[in-house]
Amino acid sequence: MPVDVALEIPAKPDYVGVVRLAVASLARKAGMDEERVDDLKIAVSEACTNIVIEAEEAGRDDPIRVSVQGTPTTMTVEIADAVPVPTEDDLEDSQGFSTRRAMSAALLASLVDTYEAAPTAEGSTTKLTFNL
Repeated sequence: MPVDVALEIPAKPDYVGVVRLAVASLARKAGMDEERVDDLKIAVSEACTNIVIEAEEAGRDDPIRVSVQGTPTTMTVEIADAVPVPTEDDLEDSQGFSTRRAMSAALLASLVDTYEAAPTAEGSTTKLTFNL
């Protein structure tokens, strides 16, 4: 079942759950099995929470835009924000250890079939694709 939905939420922790519930409902309706729905909820929560944390650190209150596109075989969640994509330097601390951003990227990549993060003119976009 194809889906195409867009949401815009404030970059506040209270709204991450709204996105998680909406996306999980769409995934179930599209036929995603419950184990994958759980992975989807974790991935969407992680990606949105990263934006909330980074927006707070930057003193920004730009909204988070979430869009869901579905086909009979895939579901893609795209999360756009006004916070720049981390650089390679942001992924390690001064002693060479992985930062929260690096660990989060690894978690996201392990939960989804395709994970992409890219800069945009306004900030960045995170794209999470799940095969149904």
